Amino acid sequence: PVVWREGMTMADVERATIEAALERLGGNRRRAAQELAIGERTLYRKLKEYGIG
Repeated sequence: PVVWREGMTMADVERATIEAALERLGGNRRRAAQELAIGERTLYRKLKEYGIG
């Protein structure tokens, strides 16, 4: 689980949560989107926004 630290923004928490899900699921983006309860398109948009993978 992602732990909030002082000074972290919601974007920081969101990015860390996405990265943790992808790591836990071996990079499987479809399963990560399901686990995060967001659409695949939303996940792809956030990956681009945060410069992930």
